[in-house]
Amino acid sequence: MTYDRAGRRWTLGEGDCTANRQVVELLAEQVEAANLIILNKRDMATEEELEVATSVIQSLNEDATLLRTSFGEVSASQILKLTDRKTLDDDVACHGRDCTSHSHSHDHSSAACTDPDCTDTSHSHSHRHKNGSACADPDCTDTSHSHSHSHATTDVGNLGISSFVYKSTRPFDANRLMKYMYAWPVPNKDELDNGLRDLYPEESKDSPFVGVLRSKGFCWMAPTAWDGLLQDTWRANTSMYWSHAGKHLGVQVGGRWWASVDRELMKDFFADNPAEYERILAEDFVTDEFGDRRQEIVFIGVNLQEERIRKALDECLLTDEELDDFRKRLAAMKEVVQTQ
Repeated sequence: MTYDRAGRRWTLGEGDCTANRQVVELLAEQVEAANLIILNKRDMATEEELEVATSVIQSLNEDATLLRTSFGEVSASQILKLTDRKTLDDDVACHGRDCTSHSHSHDHSSAACTDPDCTDTSHSHSHRHKNGSACADPDCTDTSHSHSHSHATTDVGNLGISSFVYKSTRPFDANRLMKYMYAWPVPNKDELDNGLRDLYPEESKDSPFVGVLRSKGFCWMAPTAWDGLLQDTWRANTSMYWSHAGKHLGVQVGGRWWASVDRELMKDFFADNPAEYERILAEDFVTDEFGDRRQEIVFIGVNLQEERIRKALDECLLTDEELDDFRKRLAAMKEVVQTQ
């Protein structure tokens, strides 16, 4: 597994933030976003290895068409004309409307939508704007910024590959969360919160996150200090982008929560896409008190310890007493901002 960053592999434009992205993360996102995936060199794999690879791919992207082949032999018709989700082997691929092969399907109900201006939420166009642009929040620093995840809990075959989504409307205590994340047995954690490094424990083979292959989403952390030289009140209004792929784990600034933006200003952001504005208010604003601030992280892996993972993350949430203090501090901070 490579630890390279994209900038070391490809020549990118000056200032392109993609240069700092981990290659493994970009590769995982390519699989997740694809509508056609080619699994090559099947002749070199055992049936078990082929089934495992197929299951992992389908757990990452259940909507894409998957072609399994050898020597890269794929016909142009398969690439250009297939729109419905299915898995095709090079020796059983079906062609023609009269084909009776078991691998053939005429059901196009799950076809992937490619219209960048589509606002149909059933097409999974989460937080996507006109011309495929990034989030309209001017403070957003990540083009993958999205506040919507519609992943359902699934189980792929009998290989032990499954997924689930962790959700909560309480913020994490940053110190407790980082302790768990630095005990996660993956070697590359250079994109975690270095401001809390002194609290990090050693990696643990008994970590509940053993078996997780991919996890991503958005999380919300409470400030560790509301005043003084070490104050980090920005956490209260900032969405953190959680991304783990293989041996790389990172949590980075994703942009401001929409709930922290003046409603009229937010509406102006979406002047060209009012449907997205309404969707965010209807789907992403999950509480009246905190708006779209929340935890929403999908986990995919082999023999996932879902109960232990949920318990570990629940322990990182603010307690009732801590949440009451958070409310008071957040209200006071809003008052200061309003009087400025």
